[in-house]
Amino acid sequence: MTGRLRTAASEKRGALVLAVVLLVSAGCGDSDLEKAQQDAREAKAAVKKLELSLAKAMQEIADQRAELTVVRETRDELQRQVDQLAQERDNAAALAQQAEQVITHLSSRAEGQVGATAALRKQVEDLKAVIADQQALIEELQKGEAVESLVPSQPEGADDANEPEGGPDA
Repeated sequence: MTGRLRTAASEKRGALVLAVVLLVSAGCGDSDLEKAQQDAREAKAAVKKLELSLAKAMQEIADQRAELTVVRETRDELQRQVDQLAQERDNAAALAQQAEQVITHLSSRAEGQVGATAALRKQVEDLKAVIADQQALIEELQKGEAVESLVPSQPEGADDANEPEGGPDA
């Protein structure tokens, strides 16, 4: 695009210079010469304006290209960040799924443990009841031994010798 502008400016400049040369060489009168010189000055001024416009356009194009480069780099960096965030999101989702599976497994185990704990508590209560019964029996037996130790012990058969053979009522 800039090449076209330069070519157009050069062609206009060349055409103006050619027109001035032709007018001067054709032997124009003073007024015609003066008019041709005035036209040449105006053409030179127009060419200068065009050159300035061209330089300004070239600078704007360079600025736009620089900005486009920055935009592309920013876009690429943002795309890398989006890709990284998507990967992190996928990893987090996988970890969340694993955590959910572990929680489900632990919940199942906890429910089983609650049942086992209840069964063990009942068994402990039953054993405590058995122990209490055994303790009561031991205490009764100890009281019975204490009573026997207070009563003088007689050999077996000693009572039988004092009594007639048919018993005391015989």
